[in-house]
Amino acid sequence: MTQKNKHYFTLMLIIFISLIIKIVLIIKYQNSLTLSSDDLNYVKSATVLVKRGIYIFHNLNEPTVFVTPVYPFFLALVFKFFGMGFTGFQAVRIIQAIMSSVTILLIYLIAERLFNKNVGLLTAFLVAFYIPNIITVGYMLTETLFTMLLCLLIYFSLLFSKKPRKAHFGLLGVLWAVATLCRPTIALYPVFLFIYLFWYERFKIIDMIKLGAIMFVVFVAVVSPWWIRNYREYGEFIPLAASSGNPMLQGTYVDYEQTPENIVYYKLGRNAFETNKTEVEVAKMRIKEGFGNNFWGYLKWYTIDKTNLFWRTVFYWKRFFNIPHSIVLYSHLFIVYAGFMGIIVLLFKGIGKYSLPIMIMLYFNATHCVYMAFDRYAFPMIPLLSIFASFLILKVLSLVRQKIRF
Repeated sequence: MTQKNKHYFTLMLIIFISLIIKIVLIIKYQNSLTLSSDDLNYVKSATVLVKRGIYIFHNLNEPTVFVTPVYPFFLALVFKFFGMGFTGFQAVRIIQAIMSSVTILLIYLIAERLFNKNVGLLTAFLVAFYIPNIITVGYMLTETLFTMLLCLLIYFSLLFSKKPRKAHFGLLGVLWAVATLCRPTIALYPVFLFIYLFWYERFKIIDMIKLGAIMFVVFVAVVSPWWIRNYREYGEFIPLAASSGNPMLQGTYVDYEQTPENIVYYKLGRNAFETNKTEVEVAKMRIKEGFGNNFWGYLKWYTIDKTNLFWRTVFYWKRFFNIPHSIVLYSHLFIVYAGFMGIIVLLFKGIGKYSLPIMIMLYFNATHCVYMAFDRYAFPMIPLLSIFASFLILKVLSLVRQKIRF
């Protein structure tokens, strides 16, 4: 077996072993794989969609604009084929385990393109056996699907930037639209893509305008049915989701602590859409008061403290395989610290080549500091950070070997 074949055999072995562990988890824990939170609402939404053809989320008789439709429609499609009972639930989990395997392959390809095969292989290993990545495939949440879509978007962006064609950027427009309708945070992705193309790939402005127009037209074509549906239901243009009010309001409470002294009571609207508008206004009022009463303390909460919550806690809320939370947290922090140290090292080398995933991570961090920042929202960023952790690890090992030789 050649060195190249050994390399790819190792990659496939990593992906296969990770998939087997996930399948064992799914078979062993079955419907214990739930957080009894948003996941139940996603199941309810998909069930009503299959049975009644109505897209809801919280309330059974209220059409929703609270969440974008890709993940509930994915669940509904699986339920349509496999039923809405135990078999359907397990089918979703197994399909998500396969999606997670695709993500491992994609993150390998991204790391290989940015660095080399060795960095790619170590990145694949870190992502494949990152405990939350194994557990989360069992949850009916957007994380697994969105992480795969994000990696698809980044990989094809890097690939197509070398030989840009109109059809290629049309495909990027499709991926951008689908990813946005899965998790709206990624809506501004082309901003960072075209900064990268201008900065590192030296694209001409006129070429970026043409390619950007293609991406945008395709995006509009894919998303417009959602816009039309929302206008019919609420008589307003709602581009993505009307769900920012509650996380924005929750994010105004320092350390997320609500007490009788600081809580604000407000009148609920006739529906979730109206309530969301009220929550946005209340949140704005609290932000204004917070910065007015304690500017530096509130600024620290909206920057340093929320950033710590975003990166330094881990999405491992329930214990599985008897693995202690502390072990998962330490392994998570190793990736986080090594990843950011790797980025710092690259600042001295030239960051342009690696700027796209770095900008995406910083953008997600900043966005969630405005609203709520916690580990679940950071989950899709960990594979990207693992690339830079792998680079640093191999760089340190290389320096150690050179020192030993001398």
